Amino acid sequence: MTFSLKADVAKHVIALCRSIDADKTPHIAIDVSLTRTLAFDSLKLMQFFAGIEQLYPGIALEDWFVEHSTDGRDTLDSAVAYMTRFLAPNP
Repeated sequence: MTFSLKADVAKHVIALCRSIDADKTPHIAIDVSLTRTLAFDSLKLMQFFAGIEQLYPGIALEDWFVEHSTDGRDTLDSAVAYMTRFLAPNP
């Protein structure tokens, strides 16, 4: 996984969260939790999942979210790391 790939994905994910959040959170950092920090409800989560699938066809985050949301590990950084596993070219 290259740093630039992760950085590009992170920029897209943060921009998506800003648009869904309607800029209510002044600074969205890579370590924020979707549910605990941003307080995304089910509608906003669906917008997030749909936005990711639009940006990166074939990548679905529902399984990642189920695994990570119960204990606050549903951070943007965690989502980016999950996504880049599928985007990084295989050696």
